[in-house]
Amino acid sequence: MKTRLLMIAALGLLLAACNRQEPAAPKTDLDRFQGTWYLVLAMQDGNRLPEDKVKQTTIVIKGDTFRFPGSAEYATSKAGTMKLDETKTPKEMDTISTDKIVMLGIYKLDDNGYKVCFAPAGKPRPTEFSSTPGSGYILQSWERQNKH
Repeated sequence: MKTRLLMIAALGLLLAACNRQEPAAPKTDLDRFQGTWYLVLAMQDGNRLPEDKVKQTTIVIKGDTFRFPGSAEYATSKAGTMKLDETKTPKEMDTISTDKIVMLGIYKLDDNGYKVCFAPAGKPRPTEFSSTPGSGYILQSWERQNKH
């Protein structure tokens, strides 16, 4: 009887040890960006871009690369890489197109999507999320693509 009780206790401890999981490492912003997103709002140089064009624009982020599989009429570039600095306030995003054009931006990421603001190539990084006439800034809001 004692042996059986000890075996049950040992089995219980073994099961408890196997079920104990390490806490998941906090996701980085780059991890959270992975996947397909759709554009919900876009402004350039203070002008709101046409709703029909906005609705046609999606971006796919995989690793540190991005690409626009469809219309990229209002994209900073058709494809490239991105570099994030989540230690800055506001958080910074640099994109480098396949043509080696560098655009400096800022971003905000939340549970529903993300917002970015980019300066035209060769111009200083924006400091706020706005696109006013004459600024040349590109302001975009994105939401995660629904999975069907």
